[in-house]
Amino acid sequence: MLCCWVEDPNSEAFKLHLPRIPDYLWVAEDGMKMKGNNGGQSWDAALAIQSIIATKLVEDCEMTLRKAHNFIKNSQVQDNCLGDFSSWHRHISKGAWTLSTADNKWQVSDCTAEGLKAALLLAKLPSNVVGEPLAAEQFYDAVDVILSLQVS
Repeated sequence: MLCCWVEDPNSEAFKLHLPRIPDYLWVAEDGMKMKGNNGGQSWDAALAIQSIIATKLVEDCEMTLRKAHNFIKNSQVQDNCLGDFSSWHRHISKGAWTLSTADNKWQVSDCTAEGLKAALLLAKLPSNVVGEPLAAEQFYDAVDVILSLQVS
């Protein structure tokens, strides 16, 4: 946001950042607060899904699993950053899961692995219970991210 403002305080790029300020900055009773990301939702959802399935509570938690499955599907990053992301020292992100939401596009290897595992477990359950699984291409994209992060 600051870089966009320095470049042009009236730019569309800067204006797009403004609605997201409350995600990161707020004033509390003891002063200004800031956080480095906007939560851990993808991580939490993936681990909760795995826990529910592992404890055989699927029948008791069908609505929760349906909503969590929808969240997992919506939280997978659908594309890489625009432009030459490698020149910004960014890695591919299409197919990844982030710590929080797809908006930040900062892929995390552990979150991608846990998101993929949750999506695979959900794909084994009846679609009338949890909804339709990810498309095959989305599973492949997640595997591509994980393999690309291996140290050679």
